Amino acid sequence: MSDQADSLAARLAPYRETPGIVAALLISRDGFVVAADAEPGFAADAVAAQVAGAIDMGARLAGELGQPTAKYISLEFDTLNVVLAPFGDELMLALVGEPGALICEYRLNTTAI
Repeated sequence: MSDQADSLAARLAPYRETPGIVAALLISRDGFVVAADAEPGFAADAVAAQVAGAIDMGARLAGELGQPTAKYISLEFDTLNVVLAPFGDELMLALVGEPGALICEYRLNTTAI
């Protein structure tokens, strides 16, 4: 890993300290993992590729609604939730975790970026 990637990965560590967060990923807008802190066996590359599609869909929907791009995208499933949030100008933060772990975590921690 490069020094920049190591630095970005270190910035993800605090998200993973929250019990129930299984992955914190920094993803480029074209769907590539820039940095990851995830449980062993987590398919970060596959998730990142799908996140790119969700980001694109959110941008198209925002355009139809006459809005700037979405600030946050939240997907809720039975046992895991995914929250996407901007991380600087070029990256997206993807947090994957149990529903209770993501209730406020993303809004509190992404505002200090």
